[in-house]
Amino acid sequence: MFAWIAENAATVVAAAAVLIVIGLAVFFLVRDKKKGKGGCTGNCATCGMNCSCGKSKQ
Repeated sequence: MFAWIAENAATVVAAAAVLIVIGLAVFFLVRDKKKGKGGCTGNCATCGMNCSCGKSKQ
């Protein structure tokens, strides 16, 4: 097992770095969502979600 890790150390380190970056991105997205940041701005003209923010279309 140790020999395999030693032979593939660069791959293991790169995979660990990618997992850390993804984990941090998810952490910050969840934290911002809990603080109320992001989400619907109320400007349905620029919304890519076809105004699914709960406002009725007129």
